[in-house]
This record gives sequence, structure tokens and C-alpha cells, in this order.
Amino acid sequence: MSWIISEFDKRSGGLQTYDHPMRHKERTLDILNMYEVDNILLKKIFLRRFFRIHSKWREIACSRLAEVGLNDEYIALSVRRGDKALEYGLVSDLQPYIDSAERAALTHFGGKVPTLFVASDDCGVMRELRDLRPDWNFVGECDYATEQNGFVIADMKNWTEEQTDAHYAKFITEMIAMASAKYWIGVSTTNVSFWIYFMRHLNARDDTYKFVDTNELFVH
Repeated sequence: MSWIISEFDKRSGGLQTYDHPMRHKERTLDILNMYEVDNILLKKIFLRRFFRIHSKWREIACSRLAEVGLNDEYIALSVRRGDKALEYGLVSDLQPYIDSAERAALTHFGGKVPTLFVASDDCGVMRELRDLRPDWNFVGECDYATEQNGFVIADMKNWTEEQTDAHYAKFITEMIAMASAKYWIGVSTTNVSFWIYFMRHLNARDDTYKFVDTNELFVH
């Protein structure tokens, strides 16, 4: 298999350690009547063309988010554990999430920590986070789920249809919550982060997200 070197001088897409000059290149697609569109914005537009959540699951997700009170601006945390540890050294300490949330509160929420939505494949993080900051308001699908040991893809073959539906209802709800958050904190070692980055609203800028496992990386 031959590799194609991208315009970012890498063999695959993903992250850059600096804001590459080509990252916000303006592109024109005559066939779609799109002219001089920012590169990142164009990718967000195309994701919306390619990926649309079925109305049934969207309605379930939105009703669940309304029930936990996400009516105001909030921070979303994405904590990945499970079998991802086989590929990367994961961030198991939750203090970096707390530190990042405190900084986000200062820069984006007038110094007040808002509600924090937690998306995770290890629901034990809810207790850990609440122990770290008992006065903060953490909400999430994990309060109603049973994924205590982290998502392991090999286990899916043993799931019942009901278990599969429950997993994806939770995951889709978390995706919408992360994409809709005013500020989002995650990790760079999961494809979910790339997907959420481009799901986020069209005017979401680079100062509205943070990867806790690195000082600064740019999605392109």
C-alpha cells in the first residue's frame, strides 16, 4: 500500500503541532456553488452533508439533554478509557480536566464554573469528578448507564439488541452534548475527538476546545 503525502506534509490527517498556513486555506467548489470557503468551515459543512442522525435518536438525545438541564451555556468533558488503553497511555488522572475547566470558566464564563456535561465510556468517572469538586454540577448519561469498566469493542458481539440500542442512544446523546457545548475538553488519542471537532457549530473557534493530554494541537 502506497501512502499519499498530504498538503500538511504528513502521511495522514489529524493533528498538527502548529497552526499550519494551509489549515485555513480558502477553497472553491464550483460544482456546489461554494466559493472561497475557509478549509475548516468547508469540512464542517461536508460532515453535515454526510452524517445526519436519524430523527428517532436525535429526539431521544435532545429530550435526555433537556432533562439534565442543559438549557444554558455549559462545558463538556470527554473522558476516554476502556480498550483505548491498548493503543495509548491514557489520561487516567482527572485533575487535568478540572484544571482545564477552571481556566475555561475564567476565559469563557465570567469566572463562574457552569454545569459540566461528562461523556465517558467509564461511568466511574462521575464519582471521581464529584469527589474532586463536590460543589460543581456534573451531569451526564452515565448517571443512567452501566458502563463502569470502559468500552471494549470486542464485547459488542455479545450484546443483545437492547444493549446495543442503549449504548448508541447514550453515545449519540453524548456526541450532541459535546458538539453543542460552549467549551469542550477532551483528549487527542480518540477518533471521537476529531468527529466532535467538526460536528461543533460552524463558528466554534480554536479557543473553545482543549485536549488535556497535550499543550496545544490543531485539528486540520
